[in-house]
Amino acid sequence: MPRLLDNYTFDARTRYESHRLIYTPENDEPIEFGGFLAAAILAALIVDTDEGDAREISIDTPEQRQAFFLRYEREVRRDNGGLFTTEVQALSEAYMELEGSDETLALLCRNERLYDLAVGLTVEYMQRLVHELVCDRIFDKEPWTGPFAQWLFNAGFVETRRQHLLSVDWTDPAAVYALSEELIHNESPESLEPTFIFEGLSAEQVLNGYWEWLWGEAQKEANLFPDAKVQLAQIKQIILKEETDYEFIKPEMKHFTQEQINLFRAWMNQWIDFVKEKIEPPVSTRKKDLRQELFLDNISPIPPEHNYVEVKKYILERCRYDQEFKKYFRAHKMTEMCRQLSFLFGWEVDDNALGKRMRSKAKK
Repeated sequence: MPRLLDNYTFDARTRYESHRLIYTPENDEPIEFGGFLAAAILAALIVDTDEGDAREISIDTPEQRQAFFLRYEREVRRDNGGLFTTEVQALSEAYMELEGSDETLALLCRNERLYDLAVGLTVEYMQRLVHELVCDRIFDKEPWTGPFAQWLFNAGFVETRRQHLLSVDWTDPAAVYALSEELIHNESPESLEPTFIFEGLSAEQVLNGYWEWLWGEAQKEANLFPDAKVQLAQIKQIILKEETDYEFIKPEMKHFTQEQINLFRAWMNQWIDFVKEKIEPPVSTRKKDLRQELFLDNISPIPPEHNYVEVKKYILERCRYDQEFKKYFRAHKMTEMCRQLSFLFGWEVDDNALGKRMRSKAKK
């Protein structure tokens, strides 16, 4: 069976050879370029033909295109293909060979539908490489690290680069050439400008995501000691002190614009209110005689905040293997159980919401 990118001659003027597309205009010098654009034109021209079927080219669905991309990367591995930098440079060189005009490219693709197919494949593949590089969410690219002010500072610069790459128009030769030059010379004109609005995430999602990580780390640390309850109480106070003080980062913000400073402060003000409420809930929600009697283990994960379906699963699952937990659950009212769960999870568990969820199966 022929490979996806085996050599192929279209006509006397056009051929695909050694992972490069070679086209010789009438009375002119040959045009030669490689990279994914060349492979996309090859695929567009022979898909749904006997040759395309022999090479098992299918590119109609997202799943088929993903499989096509993987096959391409395997076959160009020895050419160092399939890497973001390599493919950007190859696309830039292709545009220069084509003189930045759609006319030659359109001529190569034979008709509008095949042109749209080849260009569409190229754009989708380049966007795929971008997402692999910058990740779908900022905290996947810039992992959580404490305190929040330091993470926010670091993430602001990473996000600038993320948004720059996510916004590249892959059909614009000038934009692709400029990016190629940045990569060749390892330059980024945006590197000094932080961005504090994170693509695809609300402020609430960022704060909750950081808190879940922070609280999980605190519980892991406390559970290393036999007096986990005492340790967690001490860690809470350390968290409150470290997470509400961001004076240490202010000298590093001297090059920020006033708008950037104001946005950073707005983030920190919201975060400080958020973490104080988590560590020290309002007095009205606490009882003077309340003490923690249940503690986390290393088996059942903490449910997401306000997800009472997962809280119910947590209770039922833990009752199966933890007899002390089961005994407490059966012997206490829902309000008391919710107070203990609030200690465990680090967020306020509402007894009405949980009670309704626990009774939902019986109603059915």
